[in-house]
Amino acid sequence: MLRCLTIVAALAVCSAASLSAQRTRDLTPYLMSDRSAEIALARTAAPKSIADSAAVLVLTKTGYVNAARGTNGFICLVQRSFFAAIGDSSFWAPAIRAPICLNPPAVRTVLPEMLKRTEWIMAGASTDEVAKRTRRAYVSHELPRPAAGSMGYMLSPEQHLAEVNPHWVPHLMFWFDNSLPPGVWGLGDVNNTILDGTPRDSVSPIRLLLIPVRRWSDGTPALPTGR
Repeated sequence: MLRCLTIVAALAVCSAASLSAQRTRDLTPYLMSDRSAEIALARTAAPKSIADSAAVLVLTKTGYVNAARGTNGFICLVQRSFFAAIGDSSFWAPAIRAPICLNPPAVRTVLPEMLKRTEWIMAGASTDEVAKRTRRAYVSHELPRPAAGSMGYMLSPEQHLAEVNPHWVPHLMFWFDNSLPPGVWGLGDVNNTILDGTPRDSVSPIRLLLIPVRRWSDGTPALPTGR
């Protein structure tokens, strides 16, 4: 009996230590000290005709805040690594900078989860807590399902999306609820017209489709001639 109590106590200590480490994680590397540079980077996600009139959010110690007003209903921001799937090996990679510009339907129905996840992470929530809170928020309808036509631009020539193949290709993103059937879209090959980019963490009831395009937001070519 004493041995069992000792084991239980040890597990409790380990669990507490893990939680403490999570809550004391240094989040400074995820911040950009130059707000103007972050605004400019966010706006590289879409063509100038859209990005120059979009509102822009920047990351702070408490989450994303408004940094520039817009007039066209779009919102641009620079995503960090914790938008990856829960448990992904790059979830805490501070080098990741992923500019994205969301259209008005996505601003209303996709951005809320992005903002909530960021708020929870910056407040010290563990990835397990983020997963639980996200599931609860969708069940309670605190977080909406994607509205029809929800899409985003990720065309930045400066994007750093992953530790391997960080620039990948410019692409458009389209969000749907999970009623869209899985397994019928291309996987990973930029030659496919539509790619299934749905995170494999099963936390959000959302399907994400990607469409690779041939040019970055500044008009320069992204794919070799002939593709």
